[in-house]
Amino acid sequence: MMMSEQLSSPWRHWRHVVKLDPARTICDQALQAIAASGTDAVFLGGTQDITYENTNALLGRLRRLAPNLPLWQEISTVDAVVDGVDGYAIPLVLNTADPHWLIGAHAEAIEKYGSWIDWNKVLVEGYLVLHQAAAVAKLTKANVNLTASQAAAYALAAETLFSIPVLYIEYSGTFGDPALLAEIARTTRRAHLFYGGGIDSYEKAAAMAEHADTIIVGNALYADNWRTVLADTIRAVK
Repeated sequence: MMMSEQLSSPWRHWRHVVKLDPARTICDQALQAIAASGTDAVFLGGTQDITYENTNALLGRLRRLAPNLPLWQEISTVDAVVDGVDGYAIPLVLNTADPHWLIGAHAEAIEKYGSWIDWNKVLVEGYLVLHQAAAVAKLTKANVNLTASQAAAYALAAETLFSIPVLYIEYSGTFGDPALLAEIARTTRRAHLFYGGGIDSYEKAAAMAEHADTIIVGNALYADNWRTVLADTIRAVK
């Protein structure tokens, strides 16, 4: 692979990513363990109560305790955008019933901040939100009742019609359907697949890593057994 592609698309080499919610409490020991774990990157992001202040505070702690880890912000609200990250991930919810979450919020942000945006640091993610109880599903009015073939059709449309480079299969709060993920992987050709949701063991990480290019570990790192979760999910994919 050419060096320029490696620099402009580092996410293509990620197998394991940690997602941390700025609105939730996490100890310094956990951040230090994440830094030493072998994870490929950290995403800062969440759905509820995300502010500039709590995002910037978490970023500062990570820069101090995990100075060598790539840190990316996944933007859910434009008012929380911070400086000092390595890149910005911009979600487009493909199966939303409200066009605000497909293009409306994004157009508003570009109108407001367009001249300040470094597009070389922007990654577009086509989200398929597939867990009804997830906060992101409720917020975006996502149609979660998709069959495997319907989900694959959404994914292929995102890849071919809109040239979206990353497809994020999101089951936040529960473990998803490996068969559905396998169908998306079989159907798409160029898109890089992220999977997130319920990854809290070696077995679950391995099952989804068989079909996804990158697995996202988030909620499980706020449980008492976070050390085991971190070690086992890294081991499963690497």
